Amino acid sequence: MNIFERLILVVNPKAALNRAYYKQLCRSYYDAAGRTRDNWARGNTTGELTDRAARDTVRSRARALERNDDSFKGIILDLERNVVGTGAVLQAKTKNAGGEEDDELNTRIEREWNRWCRKGFCTVDRRWSFRDVQRLFVRRGYVDGGLLCVMCQIDGEFRIQLREVDELDKTVFSYGKNRVVSGVEIDSYDAAVAYHFRRYDVSGSWTGELQRIPADRVIFFAQLQRVSQVREFSPAASCLIRMDGLSQLTDAAITKEKVQACFGVAIEQEAPLSGVPSIGRGVQMQGKPADSPTEFLEPGMIKYLRPGEKVAPISSSGVSSTADNMIKSVLRQAGAGAGLSYEAATRDMSQVNYSSARQGMLQDRRTYADWQTGLIESVLDPIFFAWLEWAVLSGRVKIPDYWSSPEEYGSHVWIMPGMDWIDPIKEANANKIALDNNLTTLQQVCAAKGQDWREVIDQRAREVRYIKNTIGDDEIAKE
Repeated sequence: MNIFERLILVVNPKAALNRAYYKQLCRSYYDAAGRTRDNWARGNTTGELTDRAARDTVRSRARALERNDDSFKGIILDLERNVVGTGAVLQAKTKNAGGEEDDELNTRIEREWNRWCRKGFCTVDRRWSFRDVQRLFVRRGYVDGGLLCVMCQIDGEFRIQLREVDELDKTVFSYGKNRVVSGVEIDSYDAAVAYHFRRYDVSGSWTGELQRIPADRVIFFAQLQRVSQVREFSPAASCLIRMDGLSQLTDAAITKEKVQACFGVAIEQEAPLSGVPSIGRGVQMQGKPADSPTEFLEPGMIKYLRPGEKVAPISSSGVSSTADNMIKSVLRQAGAGAGLSYEAATRDMSQVNYSSARQGMLQDRRTYADWQTGLIESVLDPIFFAWLEWAVLSGRVKIPDYWSSPEEYGSHVWIMPGMDWIDPIKEANANKIALDNNLTTLQQVCAAKGQDWREVIDQRAREVRYIKNTIGDDEIAKE
């Protein structure tokens, strides 16, 4: 109960009770925000009303698992590793007047872009490279439900500023004729017009600064599942209760094994002892009566019991024996909630063969591709087009007639990280057959492996020339 609710309680207890009731009712739309599933709500409300009360609670619990739970962190790392990997690579695709690719201009654009993507150049705090930025969008997208990026210019340089969803100001409800929903200003069509921020320092204290930033300068990478949602919601919500329970189960199983590992001896006495010398570790000291109960165990301990006392161990044989199957079941559900197979979520390949592993990998790659598409459309493309405008205006990239057709000069593709197959020989033969029958292109084959087809051809040409110059054509023919 916060300070405002305590004041209501003093003035009007009935109103405070009603507020607490409806607040809990809204929160219970998500099991991850409630205490149990006994009050599982089946209300039919708008997406924003359903999410609003539970959003902060679910986010904080997801962050707690991110910090403390190995399995939950493993799912996050799998998404980062396969969606971003070494980072998306820009391939400019501008064309000259003859309709051919303008290699010189494309090279200049790519060179300047790669320079900007380095650590210290792309973000206002100079702490992140652009690959790190992509990784943060995926991580925060899964855990928090979203991340914001403000595009700005500082000292004539184009920069981006990353801002977490916590910074959106929930105390503003209107601005002019527009509504403000949890920090997002929307018009009559529910389109975002601006974003309202509260500025916090690194210690979490509000600096007193309020900001309203137009929507055309802000990229909001939000995980939305309903049309009526305005703000983000963590996609990990459905697995939080089970993952937290799994952590408790694991802790209980470890505690049980530790107790069983503490082998000790309890000696029952027929009459009180005195003057018995001490033996071993944790035993009764000489002349000390056995009048204190034992609350802690340690390996090799010897405990003297008082006359009439007996040892009655509490058996819990079922914990460790069922923990393994329970852990696998929960992790399989958690992976399914993220769109991943059990093997991808846990990297446990002990129960698969080639066919099942390949089928699972195909489905996992569709999940990664879906994340990559969202990252490209919502983050990479807007940032690249804004950067290219700045590069042209600042003279970094000289394109005299850029404003006549900015879309054409901004033509590009993103090469996402490549993924190897279980059997590379079969995959290589399949690619060769597809190329020979014009069913694919070298660009598509190289892009699937995270490579630029032009760089591959140029490198192979250099290698062939080097081989010819080194050993000669006659030696090559003999080979």
